[in-house]
Amino acid sequence: MRARSAWWAGRSALTSLFVFFVCSDGFAAGDAPRAVTHGQEISRGFVGPEVLGRNSGRNVEGAVITDGTVPRYATVVAEAATYDGFAVPGPHVLIEDVTINGALDISVAIPVVLRRVTMFAPQDLPWLVLVRPGAGALHVLWSDIGGAKIKRSASPHVGVALALRGDGARIYRSRIGAAADGVQIGGRDVQILESEIANLLARSGDHNDAIQMFDGAADIEITRCRIENRHAQTSAVTVLGRTVTLRSNLLAGGGWTLYGGAKRNGKGGDGARGVRVEDNVFSRAFSATSGSFGPVTYWDTAGGNVWVNNRFESGLPVVAP
Repeated sequence: MRARSAWWAGRSALTSLFVFFVCSDGFAAGDAPRAVTHGQEISRGFVGPEVLGRNSGRNVEGAVITDGTVPRYATVVAEAATYDGFAVPGPHVLIEDVTINGALDISVAIPVVLRRVTMFAPQDLPWLVLVRPGAGALHVLWSDIGGAKIKRSASPHVGVALALRGDGARIYRSRIGAAADGVQIGGRDVQILESEIANLLARSGDHNDAIQMFDGAADIEITRCRIENRHAQTSAVTVLGRTVTLRSNLLAGGGWTLYGGAKRNGKGGDGARGVRVEDNVFSRAFSATSGSFGPVTYWDTAGGNVWVNNRFESGLPVVAP
């Protein structure tokens, strides 16, 4: 059932070699996860593998996952499957219930599922998870990308915990952090749901962003998340691209908590368009103005951008400039 060497010989070969039936949709009736209506509710009791009462499993090393190679601890699943409510077409790569010491470099053309996985950096790394352009969709479910126990800047330096250069990522009930940047998004069709992106680490010269989008980002949804940058620069969320929704999140910290994407956030040229920022709470946990300079900058209603019902924790409205 485990793939240990070259395995990519066409999908028909995969189907004949790996027959793995998965029924992983949701929980038993008494074990359903607590519902989340807003990112303010997200805490350690809602995200990460330990919430499910699972240990992270055996320790394994990071790996390069390509069309020819998967790590020994991965399973290649021939059939379509549903994990925690997310349908994943078959064949796909499943990694679950392990602690990974090191990075994953993903370029395989089929989807990859990380489920109940914890990842740590044993040394300085440019990333913990890199999804390269053209790779299959990544699903990160009930996982801890960064390691909850890492808290100090003396820990190994990671440039970004989760670098999404490909399309179709789904991040759910996971904890992302212990890096200079939490999530970088350069692809399309990305959902980050009910997750915590926080605990960023800073060294001299870092520009910290809990979530940073690039020009190619499109069709992005970030909903019911806790997104924090405890440092006085740069942002909790930096928006670029098009068709971006930020809804019902708790946002805190950075220089400006939210960079809205106008004029490419000061770099010049066409700004982000189709951005909807709705029902978010800007927390003063790290600064009296949410960010050290304020809650939002580079916001423009041009391009179909919409600002609705955003407020501080006290209920006072946050007015976009």
